[in-house]
Amino acid sequence: MITFISGGARSGKSQSAEHLAVSTFKKAQKENKKGRLYYIATSKRSDAEMQERIRMHQEERVKQWETIEEPYDFSSFLLKCNKEDVILIDCLTIWLSNVMFDLDYSLSQIEEAVNSWLTMAKERQLHLIFVSNDVNEGYPHSSEGVQTYIYTLQWIHKNIVEQAEHAIQVIAGLPMYWKGDER
Repeated sequence: MITFISGGARSGKSQSAEHLAVSTFKKAQKENKKGRLYYIATSKRSDAEMQERIRMHQEERVKQWETIEEPYDFSSFLLKCNKEDVILIDCLTIWLSNVMFDLDYSLSQIEEAVNSWLTMAKERQLHLIFVSNDVNEGYPHSSEGVQTYIYTLQWIHKNIVEQAEHAIQVIAGLPMYWKGDER
């Protein structure tokens, strides 16, 4: 199952995604399933402020979480996951920035990565929850690099939402279900 959750900065999207992941995980446990609860963090420990944010996020999470810090390529990790695992990926906005600006990924490399996640999710019956930022709701940016980034991120969002069972936008902490039933 694929779920896509987006929202603005500090909208509550990560908290909503974490709540959904934990409730999905607990429901599976009640059904005697042996899956695990994973948190793939795409942020890099770049400075003291980011390290503090990471520390705070880890303290807020329940003990069942297994955190994987992977800023670039989590496809190989997904290959190791089982169909009963619940995997939260937070967030695509930072992942895209990492691969576009650190690794100079081309659009075709980005498409290949995204398509591989979606294929793995379907074939392996993974519970994937993607988190991303809404960054396209302002005026068009004059920088070509920023425009390319925004258009690429929107392509990622669109492709994931097309295959997702649920698409949720969080506004001021309130989830709006655009696709699928409220869970």
